[in-house]
Amino acid sequence: MKTTLIYKKLFTGLAFFMAAVAISSCKKNTIDPSGQFNIKVVNAAATSGAQSFTLANNVLISGGLNFTDVSDYINAPSGKNMTMQFKNAGTNNVYASGSLYTTNGVDFTVFLAGQGSNARVKAFQDDSGAPNNGQVKIRFIDLSNNVPSVLTVKNSSGGNLVNTLVRDVASGYQYINPGSLSIQFTDIASGDNVGNFTVSDLVAGKIYTFYLTDAADGSLLMNTILYN
Repeated sequence: MKTTLIYKKLFTGLAFFMAAVAISSCKKNTIDPSGQFNIKVVNAAATSGAQSFTLANNVLISGGLNFTDVSDYINAPSGKNMTMQFKNAGTNNVYASGSLYTTNGVDFTVFLAGQGSNARVKAFQDDSGAPNNGQVKIRFIDLSNNVPSVLTVKNSSGGNLVNTLVRDVASGYQYINPGSLSIQFTDIASGDNVGNFTVSDLVAGKIYTFYLTDAADGSLLMNTILYN
């Protein structure tokens, strides 16, 4: 009988402990009062209209962020499970929201993408180290809902720039020569071509993100973000 009571107490204590851990881990907007990081905000949702952006209930952009607009880096407090919200400018209507976990001193780019039930907020950590030896540093992000969810990225000679580009997942950074770059996106399953784009005047020592998104008419767009 005593053994049974001891086990009951142990299990009860464990249950309370696990519940406390769960509540703690779910706590939103845990801010590091001494920490800072940098956040760049992009509107990649063609039908969203102008947007505001808040992080952990702090307004970082108070309207006017239109489709394809990119903010400068904004210095903000770092923390865990911080709520990101894009709101229709001049209202409290949330277009899409997400959560961000970040440590001190890092850089993030946050995108608004999609519409309706596909509206979402995606955050990607940036690598701000400039390339050496006269090269260009690039990465790719697919935010389009109208192309297959897994793509291959090729250059003009048919060589793979990215073997597997998954929707809403950033590719790794890579280094290329400056100048012009022709890019072809293909469906990894069928090999079908889904889009061709050319970027001119890539500058040595610079960092770029190329992201796919959908125009208001559903056609595929590729936009460029310059970081330095």
